[in-house]
Amino acid sequence: MKIIFNVATHGNENLGIEVVKKIKKLNIDNQKNKLIFQIANEEALRLNKRYIDQDLNQSFPGKKLGNHEEKLAYKLSPIIKSADLVIDIHSTTSNLKNTIIVTKFDNKTADCIKSISPQYALIMSYKKNNALISQAKIGIAFEYGKNKNQKAIKNTFEGIKRLLNNLGVIESKISKPKISTQYYNVISIVPKIKEYKLLKKIKNYTLIKKGSVYAANKNKKLIAEKSFYPILFGEKAYKKFYGFRGEKINIEN
Repeated sequence: MKIIFNVATHGNENLGIEVVKKIKKLNIDNQKNKLIFQIANEEALRLNKRYIDQDLNQSFPGKKLGNHEEKLAYKLSPIIKSADLVIDIHSTTSNLKNTIIVTKFDNKTADCIKSISPQYALIMSYKKNNALISQAKIGIAFEYGKNKNQKAIKNTFEGIKRLLNNLGVIESKISKPKISTQYYNVISIVPKIKEYKLLKKIKNYTLIKKGSVYAANKNKKLIAEKSFYPILFGEKAYKKFYGFRGEKINIEN
């Protein structure tokens, strides 16, 4: 089985580097499995920047003669497509905690998510073909916490171990957390309005009801036109939008 462990899709997210150090210490049969450890955006990582010209995770399948990230995406796309599984490890500033992101939800992907047993699983419908994992046969992104957060590093590693165990890549007795995964469909962005700040009470996965205020600028307010669940919300996460609009869906665990 060919597995790519991808880190630093965003150059200021280095949690994956610490997780990979732990993965490399696992007892894996390299005759049956080919593991590739890949730094996606080395230049952005060197400069500790999210990206150089544009978000790499919104740049696929890329352009041969494009900007820095478009060229990277063009180069990476066939590599990603060649793997049986791609695990893309991120950090997050939005306090998501123990979240898996996929761009397609077939039987194999569903089985992988069940084995990982995350608290939350996001099916990214919005611009799903532009993400790095969208190029993979099975693509799974981990968003478990902030850089240097030891609990996030540990939980990401344990989730990956459960997945590898389920796939037969490693053999280990691993306890599965007693978690009923919550699933959300991510359908659109929530645009950021200049000088408007998110209310402190807005939290990921907590329903924003139709007619309620979610951001304000002095006496001016942004009001939800319809109810939605905030996903990947945060002032610092994105330049042009607060985060994503999600809807909760029922999937049997």
